[in-house]
Order: sequence, then structure tokens, then C-alpha cells
Amino acid sequence: MTLPAAGWFPDPQDTARLRWWDGRTWGESTRVLEREAQAPVLPVLAVSSGPAFSVETPTGSAEAGSWAYGSTDRRFCVFAVLAVLFAVVSLVVNPWGACSLLGVVAGVVALLRPGATGAWRVVGQSVGASALVVAVATGVVVLDQHLHLF
Repeated sequence: MTLPAAGWFPDPQDTARLRWWDGRTWGESTRVLEREAQAPVLPVLAVSSGPAFSVETPTGSAEAGSWAYGSTDRRFCVFAVLAVLFAVVSLVVNPWGACSLLGVVAGVVALLRPGATGAWRVVGQSVGASALVVAVATGVVVLDQHLHLF
């Protein structure tokens, strides 16, 4: 372990004084620690100069196209509509389960990649999930009729 070189250091017994360190041990010599005069602390008054946010609409940013920033561009999920269409058709006509299969595929795509914006995204995913349940149920019925599973 390397010890510090000889010099005046803060006294370990009295923080208001300096003590001589000879490089190995503390010496008997001490002197008063010179402190710098500190400037008086002045009170500071902080005044708000206005709102901390911008009320202008952003231009050219990613938020400008978002529904939360007032964009009028709103899209509905096409796959959710297709999933509902195939699920309803599978309830009426589903001889080989093709409509159920197409409804399941469209429902999964509506859940994973809705392609909708804003509140329509949540609606599209909900409708897609509901259509997926109906399509799976009608597909199970068709499988049971053809394969006599149950």
C-alpha cells in the first residue's frame, strides 16, 4: 500500500486544524486551518413566467400523426371486419370448415397486427378476438361432425 507524501493534512483529531504528515506517521506540529470567507446566502425568489408546455400543434413530428394529438386520420382494422364476416358465415354455411379457418386467420391477424389507429385499434382487437372465438367454436363443431371426436 502506498502512503501519501509528506505534507499538511486535516487533523484526524481536530477538523479545525492541519497536522503534519511525514509520509509514515503524524507529527506533533499543527496549525490552524485557514477557511475561505463564504459569501452570504441571499434569498432567491423563483417566479413562473408561463406554462411549461407548448400549446402549438407539432409539425413534422411523430406525434403529429397520432390520434392523441388531434389528427383526423383514423383507420379501422380491415382484418377485424373480415374476421367477423367469416365468423358469421361460418355460423350459417361451413361445410368443410373453410370459413372457420379463414375467420381464425383473420382474427389472429386482427389481434397481432391490427393496423388501426387511435381508439379504433382497441375496438378492432376486441372485435377480432370475439370473431376468433366464434370461428374456433364453429371449426370445432365442423371437426366433430366430420371426425366424430366427441
